[in-house]
Amino acid sequence: METRASYILVGSFVLALLAGLFVFTVWVAKVQLEETRQPYYIYFTGSVTGLQEGSPVRYRGIPVGTVTDIRLDPNDVSRVRVTIEVQEGTPIKTDSIASLEVQGITGGAYIQISGGTELSELLRTAHDSGTPVIPSRPSSLTVFVDAAPQLLNRALDLTNRMADLLTPQNQAAIADILQSTRTLTAELAKASNGLESTMQQAGRTLQGFEAVGPQLNHTMAQAQRTLATVEGSTKTLTGDLHELTTSLKQTSSQLNAMVGENRDAVRDFTGSGLYELTLLITQLRDLSGQLSRVVTRIENDPSNFLFGGTRQGVEIRGR
Repeated sequence: METRASYILVGSFVLALLAGLFVFTVWVAKVQLEETRQPYYIYFTGSVTGLQEGSPVRYRGIPVGTVTDIRLDPNDVSRVRVTIEVQEGTPIKTDSIASLEVQGITGGAYIQISGGTELSELLRTAHDSGTPVIPSRPSSLTVFVDAAPQLLNRALDLTNRMADLLTPQNQAAIADILQSTRTLTAELAKASNGLESTMQQAGRTLQGFEAVGPQLNHTMAQAQRTLATVEGSTKTLTGDLHELTTSLKQTSSQLNAMVGENRDAVRDFTGSGLYELTLLITQLRDLSGQLSRVVTRIENDPSNFLFGGTRQGVEIRGR
């Protein structure tokens, strides 16, 4: 009786578990059937290796849908058309960008949707006539894989150039450069000893400057007093010049006034008086010449000039 009761208990538990699993499956299927999904097209020009139907679609890292179809573009065989379905209400905007990313180095591929601003329109409303298309861009891994051959070629080119550079002649030249560097280092080490003595001399020189410091301060004080004196003298001289300029201005004004008052007299003098003055000067010059001759006669024979000539003798008349 106990063994039969155990079988009944185990069977009842298994039946209850199967019934619960069935109910859960029906609920999940109902949810999936009731969930509305929005299809989108994405066109890739590169390889989509690793991407397959059922691969996840993520919006800023959050799973929002799955890949439902992968095929070549019927209108352009150089592109791959990927059809995705995302949950209703996913804010995919007109400026959203889709890219193919890889989960780790050896993981599967998935679609990553990024971008989109708050002010942009929803991509679905902007394409009511058909299935909207999300613009795509190459992934970082795709760019790296595409650039790998070029990087390899450049690395090979660099290796060849290094091989050409490390010829026996260049190796000998590099060895000479290293030897010269060692020699220069040794010379610098020797010069460092002399540098120490030079620094000591510089220290003693600075101490001498410290001793001369008070004298320099006294000299600077005298120079400041001298500058103050010169500044005072300059101010005094500036005041005198200002007074002299004022006096000259006043004198010039007085001369202008005097010339204005005697303008008619000056005009008469220059008209007739100047001619008469010229005649007077000419007569005075003639008079001066005559006076000079008279004075000369007086100096030579004053008696003859005063009393007349006495050397004429006696006039003898005839009988």
